[in-house]
Amino acid sequence: MKRKLINSFIILSGSTMITKIFSLLNRMLLSRLLDDKGMALYILVIPTLSLCITLAQLSIPSAVFRLISHPHYSNKKVIISASVICSITCSMIVLVLLFFSPLISQSFLKEENALYPLLSLIPFIPLAGISGIIKNYYLGKEDVWHLSVASFLEEASRILFTYFMIKYFHYLSTQYLVSIAMIAMSIGELFSILYLVIHLKKIKITTINIKAIKNNFIYKDLMNIALPLTGSRLLHSLYNFIEPIILVYILTRIGISETSIHLDYAIISGYVINMLVTPTFFNNVILRLLVPILNRDIAYHQKKSLQKHVLLGVVACLLISLPFTFLFYFYGDACLKLMYNTTSGYIYLKYMSIPFTLFYLQTPLSATMQALNKNKEMFLMSILECSIEFILLLLLTPYFQVFSVCIVMLIGLFITLLISVIHIYKFVYR
Repeated sequence: MKRKLINSFIILSGSTMITKIFSLLNRMLLSRLLDDKGMALYILVIPTLSLCITLAQLSIPSAVFRLISHPHYSNKKVIISASVICSITCSMIVLVLLFFSPLISQSFLKEENALYPLLSLIPFIPLAGISGIIKNYYLGKEDVWHLSVASFLEEASRILFTYFMIKYFHYLSTQYLVSIAMIAMSIGELFSILYLVIHLKKIKITTINIKAIKNNFIYKDLMNIALPLTGSRLLHSLYNFIEPIILVYILTRIGISETSIHLDYAIISGYVINMLVTPTFFNNVILRLLVPILNRDIAYHQKKSLQKHVLLGVVACLLISLPFTFLFYFYGDACLKLMYNTTSGYIYLKYMSIPFTLFYLQTPLSATMQALNKNKEMFLMSILECSIEFILLLLLTPYFQVFSVCIVMLIGLFITLLISVIHIYKFVYR
């Protein structure tokens, strides 16, 4: 068991590092192929994408992970049920985005050039839904090798498509170049899906018809896990969606131009925060390995083993985060220059690096809460966190302007971590 865990960690860490490097290369590539306005437009559209994906997936892929990793559920029933639900929700969100993109770009984002990038997200939504279900099946089965190869193919194909297409169509206006970057995301997902489906041998679904769907539909079990998770993610996605809208509304009223707001927001959200979350791929590895182990501990009532694994996850995340914290604090300007060919936001990165350690510690606590099926508690935590962040954003923006985004985020992280620690102590260590 220990040997398998170590091997899985090595494979996942190595492969995730490679794919993360490719992901970073994609960001570096975009920061060089697109000008400042192009990057600002790209970053402005991303929160809308996150909101659409949250609504389309309804956290069904996460529920698939939980049920597949649980020893008492049928793979076939889980996959069929998840596919049916996700197909319906993805179709609905695609139609909404198709008809409301003009309204979102003009009235909400206050950026007419955002229309075509928004429309170019349409194929990505169903592809992300399919990909999410298949990837989480592999995660639940602890098949890290095929998942790693798929992630590599996804990032590599995305980079190649972005580079050659933007280079070839470099004469086009910014909105079209950003649209190409968005379409590249769909290309990456498509390659990933094709690879995983080819190697999907363990699920033998010979016929798909109405009778087969009815006989294998486990709606209640899936939604008991998915809905609370969706509520949490939806709240955060909604907050991320309205965050730039609030900033533009408040700051334009005190005389700051929309262009300046978009650029400053792109520096903080696109450069600084993205840099801070870069090391979290190690945390994601720990999360993927920890949840099935915690599920088994809980299923077989092994409390001491559960306590040990939770503590191990927290210590591992802390040890992983410390080197990056010091790196960003002392050499943040060099990191930004290497990654994004700019030192804009260096001061923000320096002073956020130490308190942002809280974000890394949250990973094993969230994994434990999921394994304990405390999704409702997580949803209530999200309500509290997002409500406080929303109120603080309204109060602090006139004084700290775009930097209020950083302050509010750190306060939200501290609140979530504190409540998570209280719950884990109550449910695991008492």
